Amino acid sequence: MAPVLVWLILFLCLLISVFKYTLAMILKWSVPAATVKKVYTYQPTVSVLMPCFNEGKTVYETIESISNSNYPNDRFEVIAQDDCSVDDSYDWMLKAQHEFSNIQVTVGRNTVNSGKARTVCNALQHSTAELMISIDSDCIFHPDAIRELAACFSEPKMGSVGGRVGVRNPNENAITAIQTFIYYAAFQLYKVPENWTRSVGCISGCLFAIRRELLLEIEPKIRNRHWFGIPVNQGEDRFLTHQTLLRGYGTYINNDALCWTTVPSTLPDLFKQQLRWKRSIIRDLFYTLRTLPKHVWTLHPNTVLTLVLTPLGALLGLLVVLTMLSGNPMELAGPGPLIGYLAIAAILGWVIRKYSAREAVNNPLAFGAYLAWTVVSSLFLTTLALCTLDSRDWGTRVKEQEVVDVNASDASRQESA
Repeated sequence: MAPVLVWLILFLCLLISVFKYTLAMILKWSVPAATVKKVYTYQPTVSVLMPCFNEGKTVYETIESISNSNYPNDRFEVIAQDDCSVDDSYDWMLKAQHEFSNIQVTVGRNTVNSGKARTVCNALQHSTAELMISIDSDCIFHPDAIRELAACFSEPKMGSVGGRVGVRNPNENAITAIQTFIYYAAFQLYKVPENWTRSVGCISGCLFAIRRELLLEIEPKIRNRHWFGIPVNQGEDRFLTHQTLLRGYGTYINNDALCWTTVPSTLPDLFKQQLRWKRSIIRDLFYTLRTLPKHVWTLHPNTVLTLVLTPLGALLGLLVVLTMLSGNPMELAGPGPLIGYLAIAAILGWVIRKYSAREAVNNPLAFGAYLAWTVVSSLFLTTLALCTLDSRDWGTRVKEQEVVDVNASDASRQESA
């Protein structure tokens, strides 16, 4: 009976997903209300908050891409906050501050390692701008990114806006090719129905814009997040999006606001990243269920569906894989699933190459490996995430280096200067 129930739930979730993708295609090409009305003459002051931990030269490249933005230079600034990196990230930040003098770059450093979410909050303390854009320190940004994000806030009830995240290294290997497909489909299709109702469930932390007064209101909750008394620092993007919705504001993804991130190219790094994401998803599910009446009565039904279905799917995947392993797991590699995945790969490969040459995948058949990754992800990552919900590390950014004394390093730098 139990396997039948699991498969029934899986079928319903699959049906909802298919319906959502189909609805997305209809809305994307035929319903103007699915996109926000952008007013480019609306140009609020902007602070780009860039938390950093062990990124090395990449932080310099990130700030360089922002310095080339097509937004009035006197209307935006960069506030780069280092979280006690043990590599040379801080030196690269200072170098960028010195060389990109066409914009205001403020560089700060935490006194203790605090994690990404609290590092963003520390950067916020140095800002007085109207709009905050939190970014990842390993991304390259399109010159129009800030302009595109700001234009969406002409709607008074728009609280948070994200951009589309692309992949910088799509053809490094099969692992990065898989992620290119997933990123593209997620932003270009899956989030379209959420855009229609201004109820995006999770705006990526790579490019996250939010009204200043709203972020200040949520900041204490960010700093005080915990899991049974243990501080939690991961998943600030999903948490911020959720809190925006609960306060009656809209959330939206502007696919014309572009940035490109370097995705994990090895299985261990991908494992760490996806584990961090699954922890965030599961915590969010527990929070949603604990306050479900508030969600049902105050939020759009699509919002509740998004907040519940996504994390439920992560837990359901574990049950499905366990059920399969009790039978014949080789059915996963049968001709039916293989043909289906290869067909999806061919279609996605053609679409990406047509509309985004920068992210074109040389070998679209690499998407077929996603089936194997799904099994690994569902079986191991969900279980491990459930057992490590109190984790607070940066995941893929941890480096095997001796931790240096921050104050001593700063003093040495001042002496040499």
